[in-house]
Amino acid sequence: MNDITDDAEARLRRAASVPDAPELDAALVTGAPDRHAPRLVRHGRAVRAAGVSLTAVAAVSVGALVLPGVIAPRAPLFAAASGAGGRGEAGAMSADTKLAWWVNYHYVAGSGLSTEGGHGSVYQLKRVGDPDSVLTDAAAALGIDGTPTLSQYSTPDYPSYVVGPEDGSGPSISLSWAGTGDWWYNDPAAYPAAVCTDAPVEGGAPGETYQDCTQPEIPASESKAPSEAEARTLAAAIFDATGFDVAAADIRVTADSWQTLATANLVVDGTTTALEYSVAWSPLGKVSWAAGHSVEVVERGGFDTVSAVAAVDRIADGRWYGAAGPDYQGNMVMYAADSGVARSADGASTSSGTGAGSDPVSPAPSEPADPGDPGVVLPEPEPSEVPGAEPTDPAEPVDPGLEPEPVPTPETVTVTLDHAESTLLMLWDVDGNAWLVPGYAFENPDGGFWTTIVSLVEGVIALPEPMQIEPMPADATP
Repeated sequence: MNDITDDAEARLRRAASVPDAPELDAALVTGAPDRHAPRLVRHGRAVRAAGVSLTAVAAVSVGALVLPGVIAPRAPLFAAASGAGGRGEAGAMSADTKLAWWVNYHYVAGSGLSTEGGHGSVYQLKRVGDPDSVLTDAAAALGIDGTPTLSQYSTPDYPSYVVGPEDGSGPSISLSWAGTGDWWYNDPAAYPAAVCTDAPVEGGAPGETYQDCTQPEIPASESKAPSEAEARTLAAAIFDATGFDVAAADIRVTADSWQTLATANLVVDGTTTALEYSVAWSPLGKVSWAAGHSVEVVERGGFDTVSAVAAVDRIADGRWYGAAGPDYQGNMVMYAADSGVARSADGASTSSGTGAGSDPVSPAPSEPADPGDPGVVLPEPEPSEVPGAEPTDPAEPVDPGLEPEPVPTPETVTVTLDHAESTLLMLWDVDGNAWLVPGYAFENPDGGFWTTIVSLVEGVIALPEPMQIEPMPADATP
């Protein structure tokens, strides 16, 4: 019995004994007390490597790279803001949302879409320079003299600067030092002055008039706006002076009786992105407005992407949309064509363009709308205050027996997507910064618009909380 115990104890001692270590140089041994022993972290527990051979250390180090839990998962690059794509998509109005639109689109993957995932780079659009120099350069390029000052609309979170008057009395240029460092130039005197005449108020008192003002239209034969070639050359010079290097041949030009517009987009890794620079001339030959940014493109690494088939399932989610470049921008009809109401996703009628020829929304700081005192009810204007208004009886009775019209049942349309192209989509994070991420542009079968969906695998970016859409009450009026 004792022999068995002694034998077991001997085996345990041999198993626990330290293997023969290689013979070390005397200089290394002498200097050992002054050196820290290497530390290997596994599951949060420190393991000293002293007392084991170099071969054993290497083996443990290699194993630590593959053992689950040894390496903490990578945190998301950024947290995407709600509506990060910038423009709503009709595709988000799927049957799953239970939203009472005229049409619920249900998208399915067709046989033409790939089931293979891929890999793509993520880029951050970081502001470059400082507000004073950026605004000074832009002002000089557009012919405004002055020193940048803090705008009256500036806030600590969104600082903004201006050169020129902010009351619209003359040309000015402003800069928002947030996001992409966007600047905006405007000259209110670039167009002919409005012509106003006294017009009689229909139904008003004898001799009562109001000012009827119209903007005179200059015939094309008399326009002093630059030609298409001249506009490209002038725009390239303005963009270059403001930090955006672009060839004149890559600038798009559109012209009508109202303006001549030159537009170019930032190109990253051969892809035309949604970040746009523009300058427009009036028929008087003056620059009426211009807009640009001050950014540098910083690559933040390569990441895996899902297949086009898998990305179709993200359309109904509503949180994976991104803004694509001009090649994939087109009008989308949100309502059924036979409903009599055809509107694009941004609320404009389908006859209004969203391409380079349409007036953009000014990115410049504007006077915030006054919400007013919720306890104050403004009086209704008298009929004579509104030209052409007919007097009405404010006490006109309402039939209490009237019932609201029934809410129309949304039409569900199944759309099969068979064609997708890889591109870069622009997203905004919760801090107001812009990013370019891999995505797909799905072509709608009717060719009217593209649906653009981020293709990054889950976890690379943090998505906003899903939108909660409550069904419309049955007794609600449309």
